[in-house]
Amino acid sequence: MANVGIETTQNVRINFQLASVGERISASLLDLLFLFVVYMIVMLFAGLLGEGFVWLMLFMIPLFFYSLLFEVFMNGQTPGKKILKIKVSTADGSAPSFSNYLIRWMFRLVDISLTYGICGILCIVIGEKGQRLGDILAKTTVIKTKRKVSIENTILVDIPDNYELVFSESKNINEKDLPLFKKVIAQIETLEDPVEKLQFGLRARKNVMEQLGIKTEMQPLQFFKTLIVDYNLIHRDR
Repeated sequence: MANVGIETTQNVRINFQLASVGERISASLLDLLFLFVVYMIVMLFAGLLGEGFVWLMLFMIPLFFYSLLFEVFMNGQTPGKKILKIKVSTADGSAPSFSNYLIRWMFRLVDISLTYGICGILCIVIGEKGQRLGDILAKTTVIKTKRKVSIENTILVDIPDNYELVFSESKNINEKDLPLFKKVIAQIETLEDPVEKLQFGLRARKNVMEQLGIKTEMQPLQFFKTLIVDYNLIHRDR
């Protein structure tokens, strides 16, 4: 599946891998399995308590709003999406609002229910951003959240012996910016076209330099790695 470029609040464009049609279908099947298990438990209790119809109605109400409720309260994920490590994201990278989730949920009727999923699948396959009709109208898409976790993917790094602080402005770095710096480093190292790599790195460096008030000609890759080490040094000594 293709990637989608998302602009962060620091005006740095980061590419995320779109969830494939297979992953989205698999997530939906897992959700159906989850609902089936819950249904069987409800029917078991209904049989024991002798109020089958009442319990069935109580089950049908949350069932109707299943995907909407889970995506709102689980940061864009249903149980199936969480297992498959995919989630709903807005096309511009900001956190989806309730209205975003509501619009894409409402159009499940067209994308999935009335067309047996054919409309949704065709839109996802044909479109460039992996969007079904509901996603297009809600300005959302579904991306992968899987990442390899190691010391290189955390905000903690080893500090070289006798390392001295390079940028005093690093004290102004917000901890929330560290994962962004990691993503920028990863993308610079991933890009194969030297021109594209340089342009991306310079744009990212310029935005962060302006944000922190830093002036330097340091190469972008080394610049972001230095910021992370500086941050760790400052907070280690506190």
